Amino acid sequence: MTVRRGLQAAGILLVIVAAIGWLSGWFERKIPPEERPATVSQAATDAETAVVERIVEPAFEWASGSVQSARRTTVAARLLARIEEVRVAAGDDVAAGDVLATLDARDLRARLAQAGESLKAAQAQRDLAQRELDRADELLKRGTGTRQRYDQALAGLRVTEAEVDRLRQSVSEAETALSYTQIQAPVAGRVIDRLAEPGDTVAPGQPLLRLYDPAALRVEAPVRESLAVRLTVGDALRVEISALAETMDGPIDEIVPFAEPGARTLLVKVSLPSDARLYAGLYARVAIPAGERARLLVPAAAVTRIGQLEFVTVIEETGAARRLVTSGERLEDSRLDILSGLVAGERVAVGNR
Repeated sequence: MTVRRGLQAAGILLVIVAAIGWLSGWFERKIPPEERPATVSQAATDAETAVVERIVEPAFEWASGSVQSARRTTVAARLLARIEEVRVAAGDDVAAGDVLATLDARDLRARLAQAGESLKAAQAQRDLAQRELDRADELLKRGTGTRQRYDQALAGLRVTEAEVDRLRQSVSEAETALSYTQIQAPVAGRVIDRLAEPGDTVAPGQPLLRLYDPAALRVEAPVRESLAVRLTVGDALRVEISALAETMDGPIDEIVPFAEPGARTLLVKVSLPSDARLYAGLYARVAIPAGERARLLVPAAAVTRIGQLEFVTVIEETGAARRLVTSGERLEDSRLDILSGLVAGERVAVGNR
């Protein structure tokens, strides 16, 4: 029994020694250094490299706004009447003086006709009073008439003339009221909203249509007050229209001299060049000057992304090392703005890493 136990212990010890040897690589084939493949650090050392560049450039803060027209008009009714016809729809271009809608004018035509007949009657009375005054004047000159009769005839004439003037005003008012049944465009522009339909009854002041001038478009954007106070009317700002994927420049047309208490912003209005693709209401961003900022730039090909992480291979005197970085904006020349992880002057591998 003692011999058997000794053999078992020796076998267990042999197995343990063999396992330790296998884990330590005693049984692996030794590869000479000249036959070994290049390590990551060696490959990175042989790759193309670039220097981390530090630049100082003007800084901008983007303010969000929208395209609006400097000339916006709401067309409203001036009478209580029923709409007979609306001749335009949203998107139509109109010229100043174009008839946009018509209202029921039957009552006003009748009123105008009645005022005209009353005026004719008053004019006839005035003509009669004039003849009566002429006769009284002739009799007075012959000595057969009295001064009292002449004065009465003169007063009668003046009364009838005043009545004629009053009725002429009534006719003019009736004609003006009748003209309000033809609702015309006060300015040239584009219809953006149709608020009433034929058959609706409208009241004085009730909006019917909204227009804007497409030739006077501008961007209106609230700007942080600390930046807005540095701007002046006439300064050129860069404007980005996302829907058109375009950037254009325009001068500041107006700075509203009032800061919103809650937002602490001032409204800045930037004129836009004429472009048929622009419409009121489009989203836009304005680049507001905000001093200067420093950037660290590397080629985009120097950054490797693994999931949500970004790495670069930094070439040091002792070799190459992989480092975690955070990138920002990508420039048009295919360089990345590095926010953290690198310092100016370091050398990084580009391409095969």
